[in-house]
Amino acid sequence: MIKAAALFALLSQSSPAAAFTSAPTTASRIRATSTIPSSLGASAAFSNEDLETAFFSIDIEASGSIPKASFADALADLGVVIDDSAADALFDKYDADRGGSIDLDEFKQLMSDPAMSGIKPQRDVKFAMDLFKKYDEDGSGSIDKGEFRAVANEIQADARRRSLISVAAAAIGATIVADYSQEYQWAQKNFRSLYIEPLAEETQNKAFPTALLSGDLDVAIAKTLGARGFTPANTIFAHSVCSDEVNNKDEQLVALMVNRWQEGFSLGGLAGLPFAGKSGFRAFLHHVPDEGKLLVCFAPHVGIDAAGKVGALQRDGQTKVSKACGAAVGAYGVISSKGAATTKPSGGNDDTDLFDPQLNTIVNLLEPRLGGIEKAVDPISFVTYQMYAIVRDLIDECVEGTPDVWDFANEVSIIGGIMINRYKGGDFFQPLSFETRVKDGSSKGEVIDLYDEAFGNKPDLVGVLGSEEAVANLYDRSKRAKL
Repeated sequence: MIKAAALFALLSQSSPAAAFTSAPTTASRIRATSTIPSSLGASAAFSNEDLETAFFSIDIEASGSIPKASFADALADLGVVIDDSAADALFDKYDADRGGSIDLDEFKQLMSDPAMSGIKPQRDVKFAMDLFKKYDEDGSGSIDKGEFRAVANEIQADARRRSLISVAAAAIGATIVADYSQEYQWAQKNFRSLYIEPLAEETQNKAFPTALLSGDLDVAIAKTLGARGFTPANTIFAHSVCSDEVNNKDEQLVALMVNRWQEGFSLGGLAGLPFAGKSGFRAFLHHVPDEGKLLVCFAPHVGIDAAGKVGALQRDGQTKVSKACGAAVGAYGVISSKGAATTKPSGGNDDTDLFDPQLNTIVNLLEPRLGGIEKAVDPISFVTYQMYAIVRDLIDECVEGTPDVWDFANEVSIIGGIMINRYKGGDFFQPLSFETRVKDGSSKGEVIDLYDEAFGNKPDLVGVLGSEEAVANLYDRSKRAKL
């Protein structure tokens, strides 16, 4: 069963209409929750109809009210990230009848609050809701399978209606790159069960057991840092991820975070190593707002293909599977060919030319970290976790090796993990570290671990890496990698 906001969520994408035949026929109805775009505006910028549309879009249960328990999430969907106490205060202010929920009239008053200022109206919502009413023939407030088929038939009959063709993208996993929107993230998440690749999903759950969709990770980071006073106005964002184009799709993590923080400085080269070095980090540092904050996200990446092979990925427009990360797999191949490891990489061994200085560096840093790889569930998974540790150490070296960092910033927050590229179903991120460092007069700053607050317990990696010793070595920061 598809609710009205679900249809709007689908309208922002594009994909061939033939994808409608790809959806499984076993489920007769689809039910989902909804979000609305962060561009929805404050009351003064909306007509009464706009406000009703916005309210209906976040009224997940179609109950006519938003309960206090889900109020903070509704605000986050609107793009307003505040801590729980502030959300409770705002709720109590506008729950005029003290009924324990915000109804439509109270919502209209809420949208005029200064806390909602800066949000702008999104007229496409009105279009989506009108379109929803057209296909909700029985007026039930949801679209069942038969009514949804009518949408598909119209798409097939009229290719010029581009806005409707996009429904297919969510139905097959958005294999065509689409512009970022909250609606895309919603559709990607809630329709995954229709198009996931079972073997890839199984492998990911084993090798990267607590991985999050890119959109979910972005929200978790923003919520945690928002409570610490991080805003786009006082924060500058940098990323150290592999330069592979697969990591720069509009709807995936780097683009999501650049969009949220409104700009992004690139530190990364092959395999996500911060080849910009201390000079690049210093340049990034010098761009921070006065007495502002730094946010750095780093990650190596790895692909998982439809057959469940780690280190392989089918890319858009290609029928053959290629390597991801090619640099990490290639470096492991070089080391294997020298006899430093006994297990050959699953992705092949084509990248053995050490003329490339970045690959040469990766080989030199990776080789001493491969002890115990023969016990791992998969050699490329093991390699990828080692690449995470290498990048983490280099980022630490950039921060702590820049003596004037605290002359420019009062807080430095660093999120690290592994980006997991998937052909269908959206990319994921396995978080492994999240900390913030606060100016306290020392070169390192006061280190505060934010991981549990943002993500809960860390993943159990003993089965992945093959031993407790390997896990301990992964998290050991006493022997730091250096360029």
